[in-house]
Amino acid sequence: MTDLGIGIVGLHNHYHAYPFADYLRRGVDGLRLVGVADERADLAKEFAAQYCDGDWTTDYEQLIRRDDVDAVIVTSYTSAHADHVELAAAAGKHVLLDKPIATTMADARRIVAASGQVKVMMAYLLRYLPAYRKVLDQVRQGAVGDLVSGFYSIRFPVGAITDSPNTDTQGWYADPVRGGGGGFLDHGVHFTDFFRWFFGQDAVSVTAHIGSLTYKDLGVEDYGIATYTMDGGAIVTVESTWHAPDYFGPLSSPDHASLSGTRGEIELHYQKSPQVEVQGVDDPWKGRHYFDLVGEERYEACYRDLLVAFRDWVNGAELRDLDGVPTAEDGLKALEMIIGAYESHETGRRVSLPLGEDTK
Repeated sequence: MTDLGIGIVGLHNHYHAYPFADYLRRGVDGLRLVGVADERADLAKEFAAQYCDGDWTTDYEQLIRRDDVDAVIVTSYTSAHADHVELAAAAGKHVLLDKPIATTMADARRIVAASGQVKVMMAYLLRYLPAYRKVLDQVRQGAVGDLVSGFYSIRFPVGAITDSPNTDTQGWYADPVRGGGGGFLDHGVHFTDFFRWFFGQDAVSVTAHIGSLTYKDLGVEDYGIATYTMDGGAIVTVESTWHAPDYFGPLSSPDHASLSGTRGEIELHYQKSPQVEVQGVDDPWKGRHYFDLVGEERYEACYRDLLVAFRDWVNGAELRDLDGVPTAEDGLKALEMIIGAYESHETGRRVSLPLGEDTK
């Protein structure tokens, strides 16, 4: 079987585009990076020289339609996702799509429709963090009983969000049109997907508060917190921010989850040591159990494993055999939880989910 040729569409979310490209350059069996497109010619040229033998263009459609491109990684700014996925679908090219799926429910539905023509996989990194997959296996084995509540929080400084590796400004990230939102949407959509994945439940309602607490002139929010009731009865909270004064808070991870079950609790801090604490009341989980991964398995391996899962799905593996592959429908549902939270904040009321089909 020949390698799948991969094109990278947009370098706007450079935090993800560059690690994907780095793994492809180092070698992922069955995949090869053949080109990149970005309207910023200097950036595209520099990227191509480093990762794909100097092959670049400013024309997205030209890259997507190339005969040697079998699939694309879309890491363009969020409001461009629907257009780029539809271009790929029209050309018969499968898509690994950065989060969030879109800035609006209407665009998310366009992408779901396109996924009927080609395979569209969401690049939700948390689903491929080795520590998180190990913990989910333990949950499924009954380590903490049934999950009943959860809290996921990130404290992130806006200064760590930049338009490209060569700038120190937020650029499109702080543009309410191109980005669709700020600190709550940007990371919060990871966490709404996390709870759907870990709990195996969908949200039925949300209450939320969103605002600009530190960076009042940013143009988008730097803080949001939302509490969801899930269809299995669990209650979970997402707190997502860009308002931290620096990247690391004292004695804590900037990114952590606390999960409570009927027979125990779990702490997940993948950016801190130890990464995981599992405490149960039943053998063999009685007492406190810790584990901590090192090297690329601590974090970077999630990019490799995403690429491998995407390759296998494109090559014909069944979703049921690829545990946790996030589809376009998963992307829509994670975004819907965020859009519902914005609506709750704006109206001051609890919002029911799913949202109506007329929601834009």
